Amino acid sequence: MQEQKIKVVVIGCGDRATVYCEEGVNQLHKMEIVAAIDPDGERLRYMREHFGVTEEQCYTDMQEVLSQGRIADCVINGTMDQLHLETTIPFLEQGYHMLLEKPIVNNKEDLMKIRDTANANHCKLMICHVLRYAPFYRKVKELICSGELGEIMNIQTTERVGAFHSSVSFIRGKWASEAECGSSLLLAKCCHDIDLICWLNGDTTPQKVYSHGGRGYFLPEKAPEGAGTRCLVDCPEEVRKNCVYDVQSMYLDNCQLPWYPWQCTGKNWEDVTYEEKVESLETYNPHGRCIYKCGGDLVDHQNVSITFADGSTAVHTLTMGAMHPGRSIWVQGTKGEAEGYVMDGILRLSKYDKKTSTWTETVFNFNDVKGETGGHFGGDKGLVMDFCELMEGKQPSISCTSIDDSLWGHLTCYAGDEAQKKHEEVWI
Repeated sequence: MQEQKIKVVVIGCGDRATVYCEEGVNQLHKMEIVAAIDPDGERLRYMREHFGVTEEQCYTDMQEVLSQGRIADCVINGTMDQLHLETTIPFLEQGYHMLLEKPIVNNKEDLMKIRDTANANHCKLMICHVLRYAPFYRKVKELICSGELGEIMNIQTTERVGAFHSSVSFIRGKWASEAECGSSLLLAKCCHDIDLICWLNGDTTPQKVYSHGGRGYFLPEKAPEGAGTRCLVDCPEEVRKNCVYDVQSMYLDNCQLPWYPWQCTGKNWEDVTYEEKVESLETYNPHGRCIYKCGGDLVDHQNVSITFADGSTAVHTLTMGAMHPGRSIWVQGTKGEAEGYVMDGILRLSKYDKKTSTWTETVFNFNDVKGETGGHFGGDKGLVMDFCELMEGKQPSISCTSIDDSLWGHLTCYAGDEAQKKHEEVWI
């Protein structure tokens, strides 16, 4: 007997939602998309071509789906950050379970409203903190839970956002402004890392936060002498050849994330010609602007220091524009330490050696999973599998990102941004 598939409504059919659809529909063969909602006709065409959604199942307005009552088991919500509240609550109120892209929302009041609505309607609500599912981070969690590290004393993490990723997403991209998209850089990019810290630190909860940082580099006054306002229009060649962020090399010659910079053309990125790319960068495409003169309001570096209820501490460091991007972690316990750089896929467990008064080292290798430009180190697949099993009534994994558990990372991010702006410690 053929296994019954999970019926899914997708709202916001951008990159992240379609990644989850690819895993659920075409890889795991556990999902069936019964409705796709997006104002962009190209994204709806993509849903038809890749996931078998019919013309009749494509909608530009979510009210057209809500008016039909509950037509599916769950929703994959991949809308932009500032739309999460208005696109989440109505579906939860109809009893839909949901896989919701992070960050949930940008303030505590709306966060609690979503949590309470999910609980009141007995909805399973999972948040897309995919890094919990990466084998690298799951091993760290397993080492902690097994007692190998003893009591946790301190956790240190870093997120070095690469030069290309910084440009395409946060400086020239659609997450460039907290005022416009609703999310700070810490919330948009590092709610992953802060969630990991809270998850790894077990049953204790974050209590107070201090943070400092700012925007100190991507400013007009830091632009190379003689730089123009658009790379391909008025920036001299002698300036561009020494600029890391020249769009000729970054977007036209070596585009690492091609689905981002050409969205404004109104076409699927694979269908945009080279000539159309050049024309857009010279005229209306926001990615064609001088990176120092984009006028964004996000920080480009920030440190966050967290104190937990049990007295343990954690520090997260965030920087944009890194030449060698990636995430690192160091967890110090009373019996051992776990340390690694996830881009290399190497995790080291160190224990004190009484025979030599030095240490022993056990190495775990996860370098067969993808890095910054895809897969979230294997986490995308693990997240979708866990959500499918949750929908099937199975016991969720240790990585499960339920709404009640995911609150703490978001509350810590809110406090971190408040502390950074006020220059004072903030209690959660």
